[in-house]
Amino acid sequence: MFPAVQLNPVKGGRSQQHDLAAVDFLVWAAILVLGAFELHSHLRSPDFPFEDVAYFEQAKSLLHDGYYGFESVPERVQPPGLPLLLALICKVAGCRYGVLLSSMAVFITLGFLVWYQIIRQCEGRGIAAATCLLLGSSPWIFFFVTRGIWPSIPYFFVSGLALWIILKLDRAQTRSRRNLFSAALALIVAFSILIQSAGIALVGAMLASIGFTWLKDRGTAVHRFRVFLPAILLGIVTQFVWMHRGSNPPDWPLPGYPESYGSQLKLKLGNYPELGFANATDVFSRVKTNVGERTAVLAEILTAHWIHRSYASLAVAIPLVLAVVGVADSLLGGAGEDILAWYFVGFEFIYILWSWQSEFRFLFPNTVLACLFIYRGARKMAAWFRLHPRRVAACLLPVCMVLCAVAFRNSWAAGPSWSVGVQSKFSAAFWFAASLFSVWVICMNRPPILLSRLSERPVFLRQISIGSLSLTFLQMGALGLTVLLVARAISQDIPITRANLAFEEERFGRLPDAVAAKWIRLNTDPQDVIVARHVPLVFHYSQRKVIWFAPIVRPQVMMEGFRRLGIRYVIVVDRDFSYYLPDEVCFDMVQRAYPNAFRLVAQLGQARIYEVIPAGVDGAANP
Repeated sequence: MFPAVQLNPVKGGRSQQHDLAAVDFLVWAAILVLGAFELHSHLRSPDFPFEDVAYFEQAKSLLHDGYYGFESVPERVQPPGLPLLLALICKVAGCRYGVLLSSMAVFITLGFLVWYQIIRQCEGRGIAAATCLLLGSSPWIFFFVTRGIWPSIPYFFVSGLALWIILKLDRAQTRSRRNLFSAALALIVAFSILIQSAGIALVGAMLASIGFTWLKDRGTAVHRFRVFLPAILLGIVTQFVWMHRGSNPPDWPLPGYPESYGSQLKLKLGNYPELGFANATDVFSRVKTNVGERTAVLAEILTAHWIHRSYASLAVAIPLVLAVVGVADSLLGGAGEDILAWYFVGFEFIYILWSWQSEFRFLFPNTVLACLFIYRGARKMAAWFRLHPRRVAACLLPVCMVLCAVAFRNSWAAGPSWSVGVQSKFSAAFWFAASLFSVWVICMNRPPILLSRLSERPVFLRQISIGSLSLTFLQMGALGLTVLLVARAISQDIPITRANLAFEEERFGRLPDAVAAKWIRLNTDPQDVIVARHVPLVFHYSQRKVIWFAPIVRPQVMMEGFRRLGIRYVIVVDRDFSYYLPDEVCFDMVQRAYPNAFRLVAQLGQARIYEVIPAGVDGAANP
């Protein structure tokens, strides 16, 4: 039912090879067209409007000051890979915002070209083309690439290049080519880690692959050890040297950020550090939430449709189960591509433990592999069902019953209206039908005869020829569905393009953090110290020393910090969305406790600027 989606030749020789090459050319052209569309559609702004300006400021410090950081403070948390790339682009093409933002479209296009080669090698052109085109046209990814500069975008390309070389090394090569690929892999793995610390998953994947291959085929394990050793050693050294630099000096008495990854894992919730440290229940809940959120977002990427956040949702449960089956099958199969599964598991492990609220940039680099393993899981489940229908049905029945109950509860909570909770109602009906189907198969030890006869009808067995290639009915259906989904996704990309092109005229002049920072630059002394939530953005526009406005709700701690750090002005923004506890909430609490310690000096739309009155004038705190 789910064979490897190859394009089937109906005649051999040069004609077949020519048509296969034509398919590759068409897919590459489609990826390049999507990349050109992203290049054209990037956000139009005369300067940096968002927090990604931090990477530009770090690149400037590398170019002009010879150190990595900004505000004369070395950076020790975020690795320097992306600022290094931006510094290089500045040298070659200039430092304009549009140039730097456009580079993200170039990186993601190169990434999809590399990942197409990887998936084509593993599962054939059909699944490779469908995966790359569905992801490449997704509104999620389109918005992400055209509006921000993020490490995960070049990492997507560089990590894909590393895995492509790994697959090349795992096959017979001449000694000179093997040595060349091995040296290139070492450099690329090290640079992957410098772009995004999660690149250490590449090292873990190589080590795990060697270890588990040793149990089955020592000859292959020894070969992998020899060719992977330089990359493993250089990757470990790179990670160790970076971690040895330590953490950024904290300005506030808070656990977690800006300390190490391990320190942040200990928190109940990284966005709200005052909640304290996590216990075992908190960690379990965090993993459950992160897995569900990552699966739902993947479904939204592929369907360009909102997905209900529930494990009982069809769009969450089915991809999750199939991905788990696909990963397990890849690990146990060990066909030379198990290293992709090890890398996928390692990368996911890093982020499902993450204590902060999930962000798309932490999911994006693994989306192609997630699609690969969902496909493999579907194929494996179909094969198991053909061979052992009763066993598979017996395993699925309790799962379907539980999911049916949860979906029914969700639909009941949504109310009787069919316009509300549609996904929950549909999921409940589906899981109920799946439960009845499982009971039938358990009793009869076979699927219904109607399904068997349907799959044997001539229309399903017919081959449709295209040149020297042929497609089955299912493959034609998959092709048609892919085309429809890609077309639907592109139709949703167009409004994003319009908003991006109109951004400078409609929104740039009203960005509250930038407006407040410009006021600070024009109306304050250069030696004044500012506290603000978005440090890089305020620093970029104010050119003042800026301290992070920490999400602290204890007024005494906040006020002591203002005095200790020499804060002169506080920027408070009434935000539409806040990643942390809103800064207006934090400030209102300290202002109520110390009403005479602050004086409003400017009200600029959503932004308020307060002057901190010198100590000794503010009086005592309110009881």
